[in-house]
Amino acid sequence: MEPKLRWGILSTARIAQRLFMPGVQASAETELAAIASRDLNAARAVAAEFDIPRAYGSYDELLADDQVDAIYNPLPNSLHAQWTIRAAQAGKHVLCEKPLARSASDAHSAANACQEANVLLMEAFMWRHHPQHARVRALIESGEIGEPRTVRGSFTYVIAAGVPNVRLQSTLEGGSLMDVGCYPVNVARWVFGAEPLEVVAQQVVDPAFGVDTTFAGVLRFSDGRRALIDSSFAESGKGEYEISGTAGRLVVERAYRPDTHPGRIHVVKGDEHRIDEVPPADQFAAEADHFARSVRAGKLLPPAEDGVSQAHVIEALYSSAESGRVVSLT
Repeated sequence: MEPKLRWGILSTARIAQRLFMPGVQASAETELAAIASRDLNAARAVAAEFDIPRAYGSYDELLADDQVDAIYNPLPNSLHAQWTIRAAQAGKHVLCEKPLARSASDAHSAANACQEANVLLMEAFMWRHHPQHARVRALIESGEIGEPRTVRGSFTYVIAAGVPNVRLQSTLEGGSLMDVGCYPVNVARWVFGAEPLEVVAQQVVDPAFGVDTTFAGVLRFSDGRRALIDSSFAESGKGEYEISGTAGRLVVERAYRPDTHPGRIHVVKGDEHRIDEVPPADQFAAEADHFARSVRAGKLLPPAEDGVSQAHVIEALYSSAESGRVVSLT
């Protein structure tokens, strides 16, 4: 039996505590080895809660731990590339929370550092590892809806007024596209198995925070295929995607955060409407195990990716929203 991949958790971020670390505990091929925080007492408290053997009061101490194989990086967006590079230089594989970077240059720098250090880099789009999307892929490949032509994806929720939130801080590269709009962008690229040729976008920027609180974009792919994406911090919760094809369409409920709910895929063809249900699954556990298998294989295994191509699209969408022009990615 292969030894388990040993995780070092870079910070006590809420997403790590609420979602990723419980996922590791539920995984079959990985384990929690160490955690670091700028506050040693905070690191020790979380370590005690999750039965993590070692706690550190600095990120550098964690990177120096030779009993850590891989780093989970849930730091604010503005720190993703920097600490991914530092982890790579320390010889650690990196699972970096999405999005890897807001700019293509930062994403390339992170990916190049990992390549030079001969370690793997994976962008943490956990949705890709839930079995409901494997079912979607199987439906597409079987010809159930014909040729996919349009993807529509939304991810929205309301951020309470007056409550401090890193997602609203421009210096930390917050914004709705970075936080949740990146999911439908990722879905469109996954469905078509290609990169968009050009994008056009609009945004609503909150003057008090300097970040987009609502974002919408159109991505044009080859052969007339397209994706329509939107995200918001000011609209009630929605997280789904729809794939329209020449013979029908698929609608995936709770596409990004099914949590304990079963996956529900609506298959609509003319007057026919059925629902394919996929049993509940821990997509964070699946993500952790997938990363371990990729490390053993020495390469990222499908459906994972490193995030560089995604960063190119994010950068283009922001450029379009800021300039009011169509932006080419070719």
